[in-house]
Amino acid sequence: MTGGIRGALRQWLWSPPRGHGEVSSDRTVSALELFYDLVYVAVISRAAHHLAEHVTARGFLEFTVVFGLIWAAWINGSLYLELHGREDGRTRNTVFLQMGILVLLAVFATEAAGDDGTAFALVYALFLAVMAWLWYSVRRQDLVEHPEFLAPAARYVAGMAIGAVVIAASAALPAGPRLAVWAAFGLAWLGGMVALGHSAVIDNQGLPPTDSLVERFGLFTIIVLGEVIVGVVNGLSIPDRDLTTVATGMIALAVGFGFWWNYFDLVGRRMPRGDGGSLITWMLSRRRCRHGRGGRLGPARTLAPRPPARRRALRALDLRRQLLPAGRRLGAGAGHVMLVQTGDG
Repeated sequence: MTGGIRGALRQWLWSPPRGHGEVSSDRTVSALELFYDLVYVAVISRAAHHLAEHVTARGFLEFTVVFGLIWAAWINGSLYLELHGREDGRTRNTVFLQMGILVLLAVFATEAAGDDGTAFALVYALFLAVMAWLWYSVRRQDLVEHPEFLAPAARYVAGMAIGAVVIAASAALPAGPRLAVWAAFGLAWLGGMVALGHSAVIDNQGLPPTDSLVERFGLFTIIVLGEVIVGVVNGLSIPDRDLTTVATGMIALAVGFGFWWNYFDLVGRRMPRGDGGSLITWMLSRRRCRHGRGGRLGPARTLAPRPPARRRALRALDLRRQLLPAGRRLGAGAGHVMLVQTGDG
């Protein structure tokens, strides 16, 4: 009896991940995945705070690079759960390990492009190393059960491992070159994802679209849109707000409503095409759409941050001129790209 309990506990804690191709098409988003996404609320909020305090071209560029790293981290963790996670103790423990690392990442996200860049790089490299280990554990399953996936899995694991080394090495660089290395990593990762999606094996079997995957992307979109609401509330909570500040906040909120409306009416519930290339493009096009929400609307976090009254009014008026046209352009552009990928364009 005791041996049976021990065996069951050992299996629950140490069962290997699901192999490639073992996708459950009828699964629903689990409570563990919802819990995992919550940590990204903190990471994105901290990263957006930097942009809110540095509303400049350089500040926008820095946010773009840092948000790209955050997005790549979320894609890795979410796809691993979607494709290989189980309802067992091992999956829970590995997710909690990722969340612990991401909490540390959030601590350094605000000044990732500046004083905290070294710490951010080291923590992010640790996250990549953990993900490389997790993906390698899947490849070990492929040795016996799915040898056709060995080659693409090896390339992806190698890419993750090299990325971890490169990001860790960037910790020793000054802020400018370090940011350039991060940008290069982000572009290389995007290119690698596109190439992987067009490989024959992945295209046919490895990454089929599911309702749960579409739902996960919708939930992450809501997380980013939540930053708009938090930003407006924070901006309107200052003691010396005036009508211009309130009007700017309402305009920013309206742009957020417009993003939600466009996304979930046009593409949020649509299943992407079944081939790997279209699915990868579908996922990456959502990155562009979310970056528009987080980046362009990031300044709404501090609509009136306590400068002199005239500077505050001018900033609010400038935001009011920019937010609605930017929202229309981003919403329309992203909507068109994603409708094409769902086969309705």
